[in-house]
Order: sequence, then structure tokens, then C-alpha cells
Amino acid sequence: MSIDDLMNRFRLASRELFNNYFRIDIPSSVDPWLVEERFSNVQDELFQMMVTEPASISRIGYGDLQTDIIVEMRSDSVPWLLNRDKNSGYWDAEPNQVTRDAQLKFKAFFDWDQLSYRDNTYVRVLVVDWPAMPSVVGRDALIEAQYVRYVQA
Repeated sequence: MSIDDLMNRFRLASRELFNNYFRIDIPSSVDPWLVEERFSNVQDELFQMMVTEPASISRIGYGDLQTDIIVEMRSDSVPWLLNRDKNSGYWDAEPNQVTRDAQLKFKAFFDWDQLSYRDNTYVRVLVVDWPAMPSVVGRDALIEAQYVRYVQA
């Protein structure tokens, strides 16, 4: 099975596991962030079992930079949300499109609300290199999962 297949299976499994078994109508006596923390632990192990081990790649915690997973665009140019600065919470920097010549590495799947239903709509990536736009190297970006494929480095 290709890394692209493994990643897409993980994306769906992670989403379904959270939505059906962790994201519950949380009683006011339970800290919702504790539920999120518990799921993060499960999600990390799920990533190791569904992606890292079958692909025989480096075991790196889910959410950290996955140096062995390259994210490629399915077309020449796709929309993205670029982090304004390194590690800022603002996703409104220019340019608002990325082209195939950018080198991107996978970090995690992303949804805006971590406590509500998840779709794993976005792929969070790190811009490793982009000759056309060297000023964005080292910044994170969000790309809709439908626009990308995953390749083993």
C-alpha cells in the first residue's frame, strides 16, 4: 500500500474515532480539553500503527514534522492558508496559492475547532523549500486535503 493510501486511511480513521467515540456531549463536570488530550495520545499511536510502521518510516510523534512524508499538489497551483509568521495563529499571509515547485513536509491534519466534529479538512505542512518564494520557507501552511497527495521521502 502506498504512503498516500496509508495517510488517507489514517485521516478517515482518526476523524471517525474522534467523532464517534471521543467527541461526546461533554457534561459540564468533564474538562473538554482533557478529552482532547486523551484523544491526542490515541491519535499518536494510531498514526504509528497505520502509517509509520506499515511504511517503515521514522517514528516521529503525530503533530511533529514528519521528515519522511512529502506533500505534493495534485495540480500546478492550489489555494492555501499561509501562516503569517513562524508559529503564529494567523493564517492570512500572501501568497494565497502554492505551486508544485514548493517542497512541503507533513505535520498533521487540521480543523479549526478541536472540540467539535472533525473532518480533518486541512493538511498542516511546513514549507521546506520554494525557490520562487524563499521568504516563506520555514513557515506552516494549511492546504485542503483534497488538493494533495503524500509521497515517501
